[in-house]
Amino acid sequence: MKNYLLIIMSFCFVISINAQDKLYVNLWYGKVKNKNVEKHLELEEKFYSKYHKERIKNGDIVGWDMWQIVNPAPNDMTTTFVYAHLTTSLSGGNNPSIDKLEGISAGDWRAAQIQTSRNYVRNYQVLVSLKGGYGPQANGTPPPVVVLNYMDVKPYKAAEYEKMELETFMPTHKESGLRKGWGLHKVLNHYGSDQGFNYITADFYDSLEILYNSIDQTNPLGDDQLKNLQAMDEIRDLKRAHIMTLVKSIR
Repeated sequence: MKNYLLIIMSFCFVISINAQDKLYVNLWYGKVKNKNVEKHLELEEKFYSKYHKERIKNGDIVGWDMWQIVNPAPNDMTTTFVYAHLTTSLSGGNNPSIDKLEGISAGDWRAAQIQTSRNYVRNYQVLVSLKGGYGPQANGTPPPVVVLNYMDVKPYKAAEYEKMELETFMPTHKESGLRKGWGLHKVLNHYGSDQGFNYITADFYDSLEILYNSIDQTNPLGDDQLKNLQAMDEIRDLKRAHIMTLVKSIR
């Protein structure tokens, strides 16, 4: 997969919103030097948690999640965080006044922003829309583990792909009970043959142990399972998968 997928990502994805509202997730990937991780987490807790709480209070976003990729590229000696900004508007809302952030002065905020920007050695942004899903994250905090699957779907088969994911695979995932949540997302701000992926599915789990045990199982497939998987392979390619653990969630 393209190198930019080795950066980082943020993602939590299905929340409780009015049926008529469309949910978008602004995924912001930030790669941090390992030596700066501890200080970076301190800045997130002291400054940015308050900032995003105020954004939620003002109605600018409906949720914010911070994840950490735990299966980086083999030679990647950095830590990748993924930030998910959940919103019902493509405008992204407004930035809250620093005066509203309790215990934070304008000078401290500027210093925190400078230090945070220095921590990142690379960043990347992906905007997606939620096409459908299920799970406990619909009411707030997502399960602690998620797998993001980056899909390359042939553009002329996008409608067929969404239909198959939502009408065939989502009910199967839900019935099995292995995934505690699941979501299908369409990429909005990157397209073209050189981009590598145009859809993302999110599989939520209660623990890494459950996830790894499921991957470890090698069971024979039934006729219907084989038929559905072969049909899906004709529509899309799985380019990359990121396993991520939840660092912090704000609602």
